[in-house]
Amino acid sequence: MPAAEPELTVARAVAGGRRRLREAGSPTPRLDAEVLLAHVLGRDRSWLLAHPEATVVEEQAWSEALARRAGGEPVAYIRGFKEWRSLRIRTDPRALIPRPETELLAEAAIDEIAARLTGDDAPVVAWDVATGSGALGVALALRFRSALTLGRLRLVASDVSAEALELAAENLEGHGVGSLVDLACTDLLEAAGGSLPRPDVVAANLPYVPRDEVEAATGSGAHEPCLALDGGTDGLDVLRRLLAELPDHLAPGGAALLEIGAGQADAVRRAAPAGASVAARRDLAGIERVVRIGTAGSAA
Repeated sequence: MPAAEPELTVARAVAGGRRRLREAGSPTPRLDAEVLLAHVLGRDRSWLLAHPEATVVEEQAWSEALARRAGGEPVAYIRGFKEWRSLRIRTDPRALIPRPETELLAEAAIDEIAARLTGDDAPVVAWDVATGSGALGVALALRFRSALTLGRLRLVASDVSAEALELAAENLEGHGVGSLVDLACTDLLEAAGGSLPRPDVVAANLPYVPRDEVEAATGSGAHEPCLALDGGTDGLDVLRRLLAELPDHLAPGGAALLEIGAGQADAVRRAAPAGASVAARRDLAGIERVVRIGTAGSAA
């Protein structure tokens, strides 16, 4: 009789998964293997480390998840969610996966809105432009739930993609704040001053990757929507369009907070509206990652 196949343990599954993903070109093969196996088992990574001898009975599900990742599909799409700012954001190919860099944009937007709410009793209008998965809108709605409920703050989450807006709606509803946020399928700020109010605060994570990098992307990047990544030849096409709209669509004394790519801050400064104040926040790597454009009447 042929020898029976040894049972698949956590340790063997992780080791085999790591080898396969390394050969497939994953930059983080062990992490990917552990995260995916934990997902398949309904456990967390700390449980895996504490139980290397445990038997993996979900071999088919593990094999399928591993095959999808080896094919370049992002871990967040395979799991169906991404942890971001201690939130569980639903993810799928309708929108970009929330990035750690965007946490800095969230912090800047929270600071900006809080300062305006405490400055006087005037209501504040904030827009999450190009909301994508709705991660930023969820973070802002949870932070300012009371102000939204009391009418001190109005929050709009907009996107040019109807599919992305559907995902944003699902995430807002899933976190119990769907009724507090206005969703709008619109290109940048074109609806401001018309069907929607002009914003006092704009927070935008627009496409800022140069087109040739988007077209050459492999692995996870090749699976995310080009619309959310492609910023034109130098990555600044959509950012320049938004900057050009600010004088006519931003409320007097308003501010726009823009997430940008490495090395783009100077170009954004040059494209800012005449007379606007410009300040930048650096991320942990020292890169100018969020630029604040303040129009006349606002403090820098």
